[in-house]
Parts: sequence; structure tokens; C-alpha cells
Amino acid sequence: MANFATHFKASVVVSAGASSVILATNLAGMGDMLVLFILGALAGLLPDLDADKSRSLNSLFSIFALCSAIGLPLAVEFNSLTTIWLSGLGVYLLFMYALKPLFESYTIHRGASHSLLSVIMFAVIAVNLALYVGKALPFALLCGVMVIFGMLTHLILDECYAVDINNNELKASFGSALKPVATSAPLASILQLGVVLLGGYLLLPHYEEIPEVIQHWQNRLANLPLLPDMDVLKQFY
Repeated sequence: MANFATHFKASVVVSAGASSVILATNLAGMGDMLVLFILGALAGLLPDLDADKSRSLNSLFSIFALCSAIGLPLAVEFNSLTTIWLSGLGVYLLFMYALKPLFESYTIHRGASHSLLSVIMFAVIAVNLALYVGKALPFALLCGVMVIFGMLTHLILDECYAVDINNNELKASFGSALKPVATSAPLASILQLGVVLLGGYLLLPHYEEIPEVIQHWQNRLANLPLLPDMDVLKQFY
């Protein structure tokens, strides 16, 4: 199994590559591209949410807690600076010392978060959240794509580390990361499916527009030159 540093580095590289394609095809501006890059890099840590006491779990919950603490005053109007500080501190403590231990007690490593259904669930959540905060559908769909890239990088890397090349054998963990559904955690899998269905329902108003966005992506990718223009390069020698 790959460690925290390996997972994070791999997700950063993959996210950077995907972001460069997005920027080259003008599917997003520099500011949005930076957001997508960070989202893809962090998504590479999401499967380890079920790893008790892991660096991934601590890092992700710290990020969620900080974002929620900062975002609360933006969503709710407070009448004093002290109230803002106390509410932010309260949200942070709630995430780190109530929700995080609860999450640890009800999850097992290589469980429901290490599955393709989990990838779909987080992608659908990302798309809906982006739409909820007022982003356009093309950017929201790109958020979902970056989450998929980041999480799949993690799962594929776990499976690669389950192959013992020296001894020409597969480790016992092989197949436990890149699985369609976590049958060992039926309740969690049912919950994930419910979130996917709910998220899909919320996207109903956009179903007609989604194929148009994807077709636009295909057209931009088809016209993206992979090699430099040799006529331009000739002027330098």
C-alpha cells in the first residue's frame, strides 16, 4: 500500500497534467484552473478517509474544518467580531473532536471509500456543490472530472502496490481498492448509492445541457495540437 507522501505526489502530478490540458483548451481561466488543480490534488487523498489515525484523514478533516470555519461567516451574518471568532472555533472543534472520531469509529480501511461507487459519489457531490455556490455547469462538471482523476489515481496506485514484482505474486490486498462496490460494508455502500441517486436527481434540470458541454470538450480536445509548430521553431535556428 502506498504511503501518504506517495499518494499526494501522484495526485498532484496527475492533477497538474489534467489542469494543463484544461488551460491549453481554454476550458477554464487561470483562477478556475488553480481551483481545479487543488481539488484534484486533494481528491487523491479522499479514499483514505476510512484509514483511522492516517495522515490523509487528519489532513482532510483539518482542511474541511478550516474551510467550514472560514465559510460560516460568509454564509451567516454575525453581529460582532467575537461571535465570528467563536463560531469559527466552534465549527473547527466540532469537525476535529466530534465528527472525526465518530467517522473513525464507523469506518474500516479499504472499505466503502475504496470503491468506484465512492468515486462516483464524490464526483456527483463536487458537481452539485459547485452549482450550489453559483458556478456554471461547465466548471461544475470539470470539478467532478478532477475528483474522478484524483481518486482513481489513489485507487490505481494502491492496486499497483499490491503487486509483488520480485516474488511474482499478488498481495492479499490486491483487488480491495479498485472494486465496483464494497460488499463488505453494505450499509455504507447503500448510503453511497443513495447520495449518488439524490445528486443525480438534483442535476435533472441540467441533463439536456450536459451532452452539449461534453461535445464542446471533445471539439476543443480534437483541435489541441500535441506537437509544437515547426515553422515557428525554425526562426530560432
